[in-house]
Amino acid sequence: MSQKIEIAVDPEGKMKMEFIGFAGEDCFDEAERIQKALAGFGIRTSVVETLRKPGGQIEAELGLDEKDATRVTTEK
Repeated sequence: MSQKIEIAVDPEGKMKMEFIGFAGEDCFDEAERIQKALAGFGIRTSVVETLRKPGGQIEAELGLDEKDATRVTTEK
């Protein structure tokens, strides 16, 4: 599956990002990259809450079986 980032901004300016198809900690790297890009436009952001997806949801997004998912999320 390809990687996708869905971003929603509500009327109060709160932004929600969902990372789909990212393995391990890759989504955090992408979130940091987005924050830096926004800062370049003068938009400062801060993380208020981080919700981790259940392993089964990540496996489904990546198209992996349980054995492959364990290897992807634990390797550095």
